[in-house]
Amino acid sequence: MKCGEPAPAIEGLCSFCTKGEHVFDLARSALLFTRTLREIIHHLKYSDRVSLANPLGDILKECLEREPFTGNLIIPVPLHASRERQRGFNQAGLIAARLGRPVATDLLRRRKNTPSQTGLTRNQRKRNLASAFEARREVKGTVIVVDDVYTTGSTMNEIARTLKNAGAERVEVLTVARVASDIYRVDATAAVADVSMTQ
Repeated sequence: MKCGEPAPAIEGLCSFCTKGEHVFDLARSALLFTRTLREIIHHLKYSDRVSLANPLGDILKECLEREPFTGNLIIPVPLHASRERQRGFNQAGLIAARLGRPVATDLLRRRKNTPSQTGLTRNQRKRNLASAFEARREVKGTVIVVDDVYTTGSTMNEIARTLKNAGAERVEVLTVARVASDIYRVDATAAVADVSMTQ
């Protein structure tokens, strides 16, 4: 499945992939976004437990090597400058540093400090993220965008659109956790309420 939606009972493409709604070319996540994983990521970002980025990055590296990724350059999803100053680091950058491939932390800039997306529909998220990112230079070939959590794909689609407009031929997405829908939603529901905090 192109978007990586966990659905063992379904073969082929999900409805969004079938409709061609994803701008990125491949997406995979190492783990499902459960209550436990939500707590780990929360501690990483809000309790100064930056050392947690190391095991999360190592788990993600296993996923990178196992799945059919073709890109070599890693691009962490950027935080808005004000948010990164407040936190003191970008968790996506810390995780990306463990992947053993070149990392471009300055290629993509988040120029729009988007408000919380909690409770927004897919279309509302799309509007919220419109023109939120910009590429600082030309992009070539295939790149891999890395983040901690994949929710609806709205952020990744906007980033992929930005990178392709800058010249990227293919954009692949790799995240630690995936907020799954339908069959896996039961265990993830409690965590979804706080997913906006993982930006």
